[in-house]
Amino acid sequence: MDVKSRFADKLNEILFLEVKKEKIKRIFNTEILEDIYLPVKSSNIVDNVKSQKDMDQIPLSFFIEGMVYVLGADENFRFNNEYKTMLLNIKDAILFTKSKIALNVKEKKYEDAYILLKGLLNIDDSVEVYDKIIIMAEELRNKDKSYKEEELEIIEKAKVKEGYPLPYFYEAIIRREEGDFQKALFCINNYIAKGGEQTVEVTELKESLKLVIDYEMGKEILFEQPKEALKLLLPLLQDFGNDATLYYYIAVAYRILENFEKAIYYLNEALSIDSNIVEVVNELGINYASLGNFENAIAYLRKAFEVTKSVEICTNLIMCYLNSGDVESARKHLDIAKKLDPKDEIVVQLEGMMG
Repeated sequence: MDVKSRFADKLNEILFLEVKKEKIKRIFNTEILEDIYLPVKSSNIVDNVKSQKDMDQIPLSFFIEGMVYVLGADENFRFNNEYKTMLLNIKDAILFTKSKIALNVKEKKYEDAYILLKGLLNIDDSVEVYDKIIIMAEELRNKDKSYKEEELEIIEKAKVKEGYPLPYFYEAIIRREEGDFQKALFCINNYIAKGGEQTVEVTELKESLKLVIDYEMGKEILFEQPKEALKLLLPLLQDFGNDATLYYYIAVAYRILENFEKAIYYLNEALSIDSNIVEVVNELGINYASLGNFENAIAYLRKAFEVTKSVEICTNLIMCYLNSGDVESARKHLDIAKKLDPKDEIVVQLEGMMG
């Protein structure tokens, strides 16, 4: 069940009392066109309310809480417009609601506090209320990931307020978690541009996003623009020095540029961090083969092939065996490659060449 459906279900806990429009006029100083149902939220007084013959005996605070709660739980509820008008005509309705929200937070009833905050926005859309509801939505999302869309919806509403930075900070956090680092950086830059406080947390978030974006861009352009990729990737070693994969990507760039010795250096660095990355082992084989060191190339490629059973690595092995003069091993591995994928383009070419 999504969050909105869960909120709507909470209305089953509400007691609705039918009230004549004349009484609404007298008690709430509000003109309405028809009789209305007023909600009472407090579950601990439901029996007491049911026994009352006259709503005049029911504290007004019960109705304030009930109406705000309904506004927050179901934005399409039939009497929402009337509730908004009535609440705006009640002195201290906003103050009472804020105290009720604080009580729910104290009692760790965070979802009820959030629903009341959402309802309160209908009669008080101040920055103070938006601050509280955004932070509360983030708290709930950290406990329950289904709150993500709910929080994003509140964030979008908050962005309408001129010069208000907070929603951009929390959207940046969400976008980073989604892996949309460009959008996250855009949001944190907006947060700063709109006057958000540049705390250590904000600065670190911005810098980490820039690093990750450089990393992602370096990987993206690796094969088409290896020199530009290296300009992005090499500086990252200062911050990601224990990332074996980063050394691997740098090595690939150097191999494409035919700087095989440097490629081997960075591949060995990757292996010293994590010896289980089969791509690193395969790359070492390719680079040693490119240098004509077929003995080392075969050793690394055999290790990689034992793990992956990849036809691509197998064909690389065949070429190394042929170049080293070991035709028997080459034929043996050609038979293996044919079993793996007889239609592979390189396998077909090798078969034609070797007869």
